[in-house]
This record gives sequence, structure tokens and C-alpha cells, in this order.
Amino acid sequence: MRDLLLTLIIFGSLPLILIRPHYGVYMWAWLTYMTPHRLAWGFAYDFRFNYFVAIVTIIAIIRSKEIKIRLPMVLPLLLWMLFSFWTSLTTILALEPFSARQEWDRFVKIQVLIFITYLIIKEKKQIVTLVGIIAFSIGFFGFKGGLFTIFKGGYFRVMGPEYSFIADNNTFALALNMTLPLSLYFMYSTKKIYIRLALLVHNFFCILAIFGSYSRGGLVALIAMGTIFWVASRKKITTLIFILILAPLAVTMMPNKWIQRVSPMLESLNLPLLTGLLPVNLTQKNSLNSSSAFPDEVNFIQLMDFGDGLIKKDAEILQDLSILGRFDAWNLAKTVANDRPFVGGGFGAFSQGVFDRYTPGVFRHDAHSIYFEVLGEQGYMGLLIWVLMHLSSIRSGLWVVMRCRHDPELAWSALMAKMIILGLVGYYSAGISLGLAYYDLPYHYLCLLVILSVHVKSKIRIRNEEERLHGKNQGRGHTFPVQWPAGTTLPGIA
Repeated sequence: MRDLLLTLIIFGSLPLILIRPHYGVYMWAWLTYMTPHRLAWGFAYDFRFNYFVAIVTIIAIIRSKEIKIRLPMVLPLLLWMLFSFWTSLTTILALEPFSARQEWDRFVKIQVLIFITYLIIKEKKQIVTLVGIIAFSIGFFGFKGGLFTIFKGGYFRVMGPEYSFIADNNTFALALNMTLPLSLYFMYSTKKIYIRLALLVHNFFCILAIFGSYSRGGLVALIAMGTIFWVASRKKITTLIFILILAPLAVTMMPNKWIQRVSPMLESLNLPLLTGLLPVNLTQKNSLNSSSAFPDEVNFIQLMDFGDGLIKKDAEILQDLSILGRFDAWNLAKTVANDRPFVGGGFGAFSQGVFDRYTPGVFRHDAHSIYFEVLGEQGYMGLLIWVLMHLSSIRSGLWVVMRCRHDPELAWSALMAKMIILGLVGYYSAGISLGLAYYDLPYHYLCLLVILSVHVKSKIRIRNEEERLHGKNQGRGHTFPVQWPAGTTLPGIA
């Protein structure tokens, strides 16, 4: 039944997309971020619905007389085009050609969606709708994950949809962190109290889902975003109270093994306030009791491999295979970049073959960092282009915030730009230890910041032109037509 319903919805939207291509962007984003076909069990599970939507959207753009295939020539977009070209060059010269072509193919499909977004999405309604679809698509799993965390007492990890960028618990936590600010945008934008309360509850469930993912990178991103959110807030006392209520409430719902996992990280970050939120400092109490035939729950957790190879004793990390793997991956990235500084190793550079070539005897690991991932695969030049692309896009967003925050007509764009930048802060924070440099969402965020700045400049230009024309009319004075009675003859006119 789910398969049939989903098929009817998607194929039923294709005629509408032919008439209004921006609906194709909405549908494409929904299929990309929510992957609703993964919620089905039959033929729809592996069906490539997004290909049909993409093809129909492209046909609609070509046949449309209203859409001009013209991109705004601004620095962030030029850098995005340059980075896309650079990945094509590094793919040709890649160390692992077959893997590189596969990853490049996936990357290009993402950039096609970004390109079409640049072409079509221009007006406020279109921008807000697209942001709403992204927030709903990922937030759906956040709400579902929060419920799962409550019902299961937090004893099982929350994961993303299968066979997606965010299937892993760490990447899922990153995506939720990035989406939380979009939900805040809609919460602040509405004046209806019941919608605000519903979104507040939704955000709390998403935070619970981040906790339930057991992702330390996700928790770091949440802390970074909360700090920036509080610093940028004009109501700091209210925001602080809000954070101090939600954070302990979420922590109290988590089991001891979660606290055992995150408390050393909080202590290493030297955050006594956050560590103080924990109900008990287990890192000082939980030592192995060799004389006990039946160790307690926490000691049992110390003895078992907890997914990431984490084994703890007396709150000290003796062997953390995850951290060691990160160091190995980062070392490989630097070694490859030093050997091939211009082009790097290309997509797929973190394969076992490359490890054997540059760091013999080291087992293959994921990049474990968006920065080292770009460095190892795209070289120093590619990393420079990538960083400049992000910085220039954020600069465009900050310009929107500064220019429009006190403008009643454009204040919505300032709030949205602020929340998108906040989501990117979560991406950059969690990305320190997560290899997700080519995930769709950050590129969409950069695209939205550019679209917002172009939209705002267009509105300001139109407004200035109207004011200029209005000023000219006032300077000339107003003239009114005079209607003479019928039959009246003016002097000198026959």
C-alpha cells in the first residue's frame, strides 16, 4: 500500500512539474533528504523516483519561456563552479580511477540539483517552501528518533534512513544539527502560539534524537550551535533559561552508558557547566571490580566493544580505535596531499590500496574529517577553493543579516540567513571528525545564502527605482485632467 501511494504521489506530480518547474526542485529535495521510498517495503524501496523527477524538471526548464537559463555571476557561485570543475579534473587523475568515477558520478548528481535550484528558486515563497521541505524531510526522522529514544530509554542508537548519506549515527546527528535552525526559523516566523509550541516540542525531540545517536561529534556540534545561538541572541537571559531547561531534561532521559560515553569528552573540552549537568560523574566512580563475579551495568559497558571500539577503564581511554583511525586517516590525507599537492588523490583516495601505497600496514579508515577529506582527495588547491566557496557564501549571508534585520519587508531573509549560517556552524563543528564533505545539504545551504543575497539586492534595487521615480513625480508636481462641460469652446480653438 505504501509503495502504491508513494508512486501515485510522485508520478502524479510530474504533469504539475512540467507546468511549474520549481515544483520539481521541491519534489527532488523531498526525495533526496527524506528518501520516502526507504519507508516502503515493496517495489518502491529501490525504485529511482528522483531520476524521473530530475528528467521532467530539466525538460520543463528547457521548454519554459519564463525561465531564463542565467546564473547570477557572484563570487560564491563562481567558486562553486570552479570547485565542481576541479573535482572533474582530480577524477581524471585519481589514484583509484574506478572508485573515483563512481563517487564523481554521485557528486555531479548533487551539483545538478544545486544548479537547477540556482536557476529556478528566486522569490520569497519559493525560498521559504524549499527550506520548509528540507526542514520537514530531515526533521521527520528527528521526531521519530526522539520518540524511539524515549520509548527505548536511550539504550539503542538512533540511525538515519538506510542507504543514504545519513544512514550512520554520526552523519544522522550532523544532519539533525544542521536542520534544527530551520525549525527555529519557522518557530520565530509564526505568530500562532500553538504552532510555536508544536515546533518547540519537535525541536526537543530532535535534540533527544541527537543524544540517542550516541554521536560525540553531534554533541560537539550541538554545543557549538547553542553557544553561537546564545551569543547572537538579543534575548540572552531568555535563551539561557531555555537552554538550561532543555539540556538537563534531555540528559536525564539518557541511560548510564550514554553518560559514560560522553562525560570524558565534556571534561576534555573543559566545560564544567555542561559536565555538571550530568546526574553523576561516572568517570570518577566506575572502576573495574575484578573480585565481582557479576559486574554492574556500567562496568559491563566498560568491558564490551561499544561499536566504535571504545574501551574504558577508570574513566581513562586506554584504547580508542576510532580516534586512532582518525589519526591514521588524517596522516594519509597529508601524505597524499604532500605527494600530489595540486590535484590530491581524487575521489576514493581513502581506499585500502592508497593506504597500502602511502602508509603500509595501516588498515583502511574513512576520512573522519570534511577538511582532511577535501585535502586528501582534492589537494591543497581544491581545499583552498572549497574553503573560499564556503567563506564567500557565508559572507553573502552575513550581508543579508546586517542589511535586512531592521527592514520590516526583508526581515524574514535576515532571520533565515542567520539560521542557515547557524546550521553551517553545526556542519563545520561536527565535520572536524566526520567525513561528509560531499553531502547534499551543505551545498544547498550555500546555494540558499547566495539566492537570498541576490533576492534581497533585487528587491532593494526595485524599491530604490520606485522611490526615484516617485521623487521625480513629486518634483514635477501633480497634474490633473480638466473635464469641460459638453459643448464648451475654448478661446482660439475652432
